Amino acid sequence: MQIRFSQWSQWESRHAALIAIAKDSALQQLHQQHIVITPSEKALIRFHLDYNPSCERVYELPQWCNSNSLSQASHYVGDKSMILSMAYVQRPSNQSSPPSSPYYYGFHPASTSSAPGSSQPPHIKICWLRVTLSWILSGIKPEIAPVQIYPNRYARLSHALARHGCFKYDPLSEPILAHIVEDEDEPADNDNASRRDVTPELLEYVQAHTHECHTRLSRLQHVLEGAGVDARVLWKYTFAKNFVVGSGSLLGEEDVVRRIQDSEEEWCRKRISIFRRLGTTAGY
Repeated sequence: MQIRFSQWSQWESRHAALIAIAKDSALQQLHQQHIVITPSEKALIRFHLDYNPSCERVYELPQWCNSNSLSQASHYVGDKSMILSMAYVQRPSNQSSPPSSPYYYGFHPASTSSAPGSSQPPHIKICWLRVTLSWILSGIKPEIAPVQIYPNRYARLSHALARHGCFKYDPLSEPILAHIVEDEDEPADNDNASRRDVTPELLEYVQAHTHECHTRLSRLQHVLEGAGVDARVLWKYTFAKNFVVGSGSLLGEEDVVRRIQDSEEEWCRKRISIFRRLGTTAGY
């Protein structure tokens, strides 16, 4: 299952509406000045300038376990600047609708195999959400790049794992996120902070999953950045989303990167041409 944070607050929705109105007004002004914008150019402008990666990014949720002891255990989902704590809550057999709470969300697996031993899918309970200020601002201004959440904790974890010969791990895997959340920040002059070790369970997990240190998403982001393309643009393209979540994509990694790169380069050329033709009216 995937989840996305699109239109996550009323004030962001109002901001997005104001941007859309401003762009509509600008396009109408261009029409009044007899500056010709073809339908394809108008669609291109909207496709690229309306894009907000914060509203399009997709998150894959942890697998649900039907065991009573694990069904309400905390799970973690995150990215570079966000960590979400959630839990699967099994609905009572006589309850057909979700609880009346803004923190519960219906979960509908594609098949009953996603919910072993039960015909009733669980609810998703949002426990808390921790983000950086840049994560919030990037939802308003996409040009603002989110920064790393808990950088000191990740640095301590990397140093601790390196002492055991582990240099590669997936920073967004659930055990790693759980460790980061449970870690505590200490003063920089505290020697114990830099010497803190990892638990045997986490070390065993990292050693067993070293080959999984790069996911489809992280590999794609790395290759895009190496090609000089902002990795956040990948959520703009449906074929890239399908590749990341493994949703029946027939494209390989190189094909996805090449199509994104070609599309972004084409937009860069056409944007310069269009804005040069429009002159000062292209401030939107």
